[in-house]
Amino acid sequence: MYRDAKIIERLSEAQDGVFSNADLKSIIDFSNSASLYRRIKNLTDNNILRKFAAGFYVTEKFKPAVLSQRLCPRSYLSFGTVLAEELVISSIPAKRVWAVKIGPTREYTNQHFAVQQFGIQSKYFFGFTNLNGVNRATKEKAFIDTLYFYQSGVRFSFNIYSDINTDILDNELIYSYLIFYQNPKFISFVKGIIHGG
Repeated sequence: MYRDAKIIERLSEAQDGVFSNADLKSIIDFSNSASLYRRIKNLTDNNILRKFAAGFYVTEKFKPAVLSQRLCPRSYLSFGTVLAEELVISSIPAKRVWAVKIGPTREYTNQHFAVQQFGIQSKYFFGFTNLNGVNRATKEKAFIDTLYFYQSGVRFSFNIYSDINTDILDNELIYSYLIFYQNPKFISFVKGIIHGG
């Protein structure tokens, strides 16, 4: 177990604290599957790794953004996660990452953290960039995603009417994104929030 722990410690930074079963199988010399699960259990029993979701383990100092991306490669960070980083809202989501994905909504949780990925149609899967392997919405797309899901009944930890600083958003970019949305009611809703209505 000591040798396995040292390997995890040595590779943790490069892995951003996130390990899949496939990662562990390739970095630790497992002779068979029974050995694989026994040695992973030793690592979790000794708090070297914590199981997060099926097939994924994290260290104490894992990067939530990387975990979200690895749980679903066809996803991008959005909502309050991006809005807080960009200072569009002042409240920082505690122990939670919000993202958008293609397909059904999924939430992954353990006793320490949650990754919530809202499902969206592929035609709305745009408006993000990739930085160091993690897809991240522009603050304008995160704003639109928030209002889109709010209108569908999702409630967030911040007030969309009073907590969003729309002054630092690029309205031209928002309008260019709205071209892809066909619902006049939603477009009017977004414009109303932008202009304080």
